[in-house]
Amino acid sequence: MTVNNPTSTILSNDRRRELVRIATELSRDLNRKIPIIFDKAYEDMIHDPLAEAPESGFLYDDLGIVYEVGTLSKVLAPALRIGYMTGAGGAFMRAMVQRTNDVGFSAPLITQEIASYILDHHINDQIRKVRAGYRERAVAVRRWIDDAIGDFIVDIRGGRAGFYYYLTFEEGILTGEGSPLHRFLSRTTGDPVIDGSPIEKKPRVLYLPGEFCIHPAGGMAEVGMRQMRLSYGFEEPDKICEAIGYLREGVEYVKGDSDIT
Repeated sequence: MTVNNPTSTILSNDRRRELVRIATELSRDLNRKIPIIFDKAYEDMIHDPLAEAPESGFLYDDLGIVYEVGTLSKVLAPALRIGYMTGAGGAFMRAMVQRTNDVGFSAPLITQEIASYILDHHINDQIRKVRAGYRERAVAVRRWIDDAIGDFIVDIRGGRAGFYYYLTFEEGILTGEGSPLHRFLSRTTGDPVIDGSPIEKKPRVLYLPGEFCIHPAGGMAEVGMRQMRLSYGFEEPDKICEAIGYLREGVEYVKGDSDIT
């Protein structure tokens, strides 16, 4: 991925060029073409003005082995469900087209027509608006994170592209399913003072635990249990600010500093 999910780390052009070089050398060594595929799902949402402008992998491709895949869902509408692949024609591309047809992944014709019209007439303005909107959110959410829970975080990634922040908490603050923090934020502690009543739960905070983003037997297994992905892509900013406030309450609950009894 050229913009990582969950960390929103941006693939540098130097690294992109190096990946194409490695695939090119391997193709020549094996005397057959080894395709390299760049997933650009979030690339149009690089909204940090200081970020390096991404270059296409095609610029470094001498053998016709680079393919780029993307989606319109992230910049137009989630329900649009239109993806695309660009690259050299040939057996690989024909196989991908056939596979798409066989499993019924093609979007309805009306959806394709709508997307085509927007691409022809409005896409540049749409991307500018999307980037500006996510940039405004990213800056605000980072400020709220720093103010509310910055003292408990040892690492934070994201905020330059896409719509995620990836947080690593200090030791002792676990984020996995069933952890005290997860139970507090999902209102499943069993304590009605924290959870609310069965018919009127207190507000809940949804996040992706880091345990689902790492290999359970890999080198990041331990630290992954202290990580979470927060999205600023859907809820309105005031709701996100409110959620980060609940996250602060959850951290205080975990550390035993909460006034909730």
